[in-house]
Amino acid sequence: MTRVAVLAAILLVARAEALDVGLDSYRDARRAGALGMVAGRVYAEPRALNAPARPMTGTTVVLLPRSAALLGRFEQLKEQSRESSTAFTNAASAMRKAKEAYERELVQAGAPDLTLMVAVDPDGGFRIDDVPAGAWMLLGWHSAPVDVSAPGVKAKDKSLYQPRSRLHGYQSVTVWLRELTVSGRETANLELTDRNGWFRGVIEERELDSGR
Repeated sequence: MTRVAVLAAILLVARAEALDVGLDSYRDARRAGALGMVAGRVYAEPRALNAPARPMTGTTVVLLPRSAALLGRFEQLKEQSRESSTAFTNAASAMRKAKEAYERELVQAGAPDLTLMVAVDPDGGFRIDDVPAGAWMLLGWHSAPVDVSAPGVKAKDKSLYQPRSRLHGYQSVTVWLRELTVSGRETANLELTDRNGWFRGVIEERELDSGR
């Protein structure tokens, strides 16, 4: 049992080092009660004079320990999205997968509590309490469905062609990426709008064309 425990500890340390993030400072801050708050609002700016701002409901906001590797990956995907239509189409999905992979690494390193996620309220507001002091990265994610249904392959042509996927819609995605430093007993305030998004992309929704 002792040998198993030692091996588990070694594995845990190796996984933590693979994160390129030192987690001890966040744990120490939590134990010391050095906790702050991150709050803000996500909204679409008015398009007409005296018109109200529109809350971007459905947005999720997640705080993660600042990772230079993850930030670099996001920047890489953003740059590559400008190179071709295929890269642009794939960028948002790749960003989501990169974030999820980092979250899994935090879980494997024994720090699932350092993934702090909330959904905005009906007014577009959000608030994350008890955030350990330290360097963080905030990721906001909003997607809205867009229907682009087009006529399918006619039944008489179906025998002439191999079945292929058909675009029936996509998600219009806005991503906000911010680096921030949280201090104990202080509040970091942010305003995320449809005009200050860090990246805008799409996630296509396809289905195998069954003909009609």
